[in-house]
Amino acid sequence: MESTLKEPKIINFTEDKFDREIVPGVAFMKHTFGNQLSIALFKIEKGKGGDFPRHSHKHGEEVGIQLKGSARVFACGKEYVVNEGEAIIIPADLEHAGIFGEEEGWLLAIATPPREDYGPENW
Repeated sequence: MESTLKEPKIINFTEDKFDREIVPGVAFMKHTFGNQLSIALFKIEKGKGGDFPRHSHKHGEEVGIQLKGSARVFACGKEYVVNEGEAIIIPADLEHAGIFGEEEGWLLAIATPPREDYGPENW
């Protein structure tokens, strides 16, 4: 990915506007890029935080910061509970799955290297 960020960039976490629906009626996201990372904010609708499929991040490491609500992550035969205000680091290539709580959830994901699979930035 070409380095294009030449000056600081401010992103707003308070605006509840999500343009991209990634799981119909359930999960929405917006994202942006730095030169060596991607930042995505995911919103999970209240009461719809059911099972997310098992997957791994082939691109590299990712940290998930639970800004609102809670989540349970399953990896390495264990359950990790991520509460509001906590973060989890997921190593590259580690298979994992998640379940989000019954309340609305907001998860900030920061990945390095950047996740080009997210497509054009919309934040």
